[in-house]
Amino acid sequence: MSAAALVGLGTILENRPLGPEIHLMVLALPADWPVPSPGQFVQVECLPERPFTLRRPFSVARVRAHSDRLEIHLVYGPIGAGTQAMTERRPGDKVSIVGPLGQGFRPLPGRRPILVGGGRGVAPLLGLADTLDGSFDDGLLLFGVRTKAQLYDLEGVPFPVEIATQDGSAGFSGNVIELLEQMRVRGELRSDQCALYSCGPNPMLHALSSWSVEHGFPCQVSLETLFGCGFGICAGCAVPVHPVPGEESDEFGHYRFACVEGPVFDGGRVDWEGVVE
Repeated sequence: MSAAALVGLGTILENRPLGPEIHLMVLALPADWPVPSPGQFVQVECLPERPFTLRRPFSVARVRAHSDRLEIHLVYGPIGAGTQAMTERRPGDKVSIVGPLGQGFRPLPGRRPILVGGGRGVAPLLGLADTLDGSFDDGLLLFGVRTKAQLYDLEGVPFPVEIATQDGSAGFSGNVIELLEQMRVRGELRSDQCALYSCGPNPMLHALSSWSVEHGFPCQVSLETLFGCGFGICAGCAVPVHPVPGEESDEFGHYRFACVEGPVFDGGRVDWEGVVE
């Protein structure tokens, strides 16, 4: 576990749908709680009545610091039993969490930030945009989904937002990689000026990483993987990576634990053929 991570109780301030397939939970934590950086995550106890059930990992979407509390925003989809149970929690309820965990995004100075989100994966990019606001006036957020029913309002994003839907029901007709390529061909994105930061389904991150390597764009990706313990013990989140010249191997070979050394990695470093979906 990170030296700055804590175990504690958060108080629910809001828990509401943002759209048909997405919810927002806002938690209040003590004012001295460690402030998560964009790309870090927390582990949430979704089913307290089941004492041996693993916590669920959630990227921290946004952070709001007040004099008497720290607020964190979690964007989630009610898919399994744990996240379905989360939708039933009400303002005032207490939620046990562990965090912040992992390593977040590392903004590259002087490069125009292009944030690429797929579905719920757009969540940590909201906090990244917040922290970059004021440093860059030319940032851009690309929001890709299968259909417009999966879209929701990205409240207060300081950058222009371009939408891509695979079925063509809103915005650009196609996926975000196709949108990026179109923008590159038009000269709107240059590899010597831009840096990509992304989160979304692993097949999208794989395609984006391959595209970025092909065209010379720096690219950081936040991986979705099997987080269990959250602090490098269970090895459920091991990610295969390409060796770096001169890097010493260890007992784990060319694997890195996403919960400790990620979830954000350089896209070109990940050995995508070995990533389990």
